[in-house]
This record gives sequence, structure tokens and C-alpha cells, in this order.
Amino acid sequence: MHSFPEWLERLLSTGESVQDGPPSLVLSERRSVEGRLRAAFDQHALDVAGPPIAFDPDAALRAAEVLARACWLLVSGDEGTRPALALDPARAPGANLSADVTLRFLPVVHRRARARGPDGTLVIALDRILRAWPLSGVLADLDGEPVTAPDFGHPGLQLLYAERLAATGRAGWVPATGPVREWVERVFAERGVPVPVPLPQEDARA
Repeated sequence: MHSFPEWLERLLSTGESVQDGPPSLVLSERRSVEGRLRAAFDQHALDVAGPPIAFDPDAALRAAEVLARACWLLVSGDEGTRPALALDPARAPGANLSADVTLRFLPVVHRRARARGPDGTLVIALDRILRAWPLSGVLADLDGEPVTAPDFGHPGLQLLYAERLAATGRAGWVPATGPVREWVERVFAERGVPVPVPLPQEDARA
């Protein structure tokens, strides 16, 4: 059986999730997993402008475990027999970027799960997580809006969100006001495309 560190290494190196059993991060592996996540975070942070962002090992580990479990539930098909996935949102810049090391892969899992049925337990759980973590959730094919405001409190993360939003063009994920809205307008203007206009609330959530 592949260990959690082996799964994580392959994921971060190739973008592939290979599992032959339910993921389990045992206590003796936590230090090596945290070290690999920290190294991936350091590399990821090089592409984020602005002041340095501190690594949050707890957020990184929790996000990695959620992704591993989501990948297993996708291939095993037994999501109805296990507790729902959950990952409480956080607002600190370090938590958002640390979780994004692995959560940025979650939209792919969501898309594949939804292709099997839009109302599945796994789809609903992933939808909830992605909307609660907008830095990663903005990469997903999700209408409506995030449930956590994309504030982040860091200009580099605000820019990263705006760039990802420009790639997906999800109108409901466009902030109405605030610093992120300013970055969105700047990024869209640089690309010569209009900022998408959100639908009225009742239409966006239909």
C-alpha cells in the first residue's frame, strides 16, 4: 500500500493521485509530510508578489488530508458510507496559501465527481469546501459565489485570485467592492476583457 508521503510526493511532482487504499497519515509520517508541504509552499510562494507569507503547517496538513480523502472517495465510490468531508475556512494569508499547495488540485476532483452525478455526496462536500476557500475555489467550475469573502489581507494573494478569476470568468466570484475588486479590474483591463457582471442573487444561486 502506498504511504501518505508517497502519495503526496507523486501528487506534488506529477499532479497525479495514485492510491490503492484509503489514505492514512500516521503520526510517524507527519514530520516528513510537513517538510514536503513546506518545501512545496516555499516554491509556490515564489510566484506570489508582496511581503513574505508565513507557512501554516496545520492548514497545509489538513488540506492535504482532505484532498487525499477526496481522491480516494472519487475512485472507490463509497462516499455515501463515510463522514462528509469538511475543512473549516481561515482568513490568514499563511493559511490560505499553505492550504492552496494541495487544495488547488481539488477542482479537478470536483469536476470528475460531478461528471458522475451532480447531486452526489462527494460533489456537495467538495462544493462546500471550495466555496469556503476562494483562493483555490476560484479555479473550480462553480456558478454562484463563494461563502467566504476573498479578502486574504495580502496584495499578492489578491492578485493571484484576480488572475485565476480572469482565467475562469465566473461572474459570481467577482467581489463587489474592496481591494480584491481593484485587482480584478486591473487584471481584466490588462487582458482587454470586461469584468463579468454578477447575476442577481436569486439567479446566481438557482
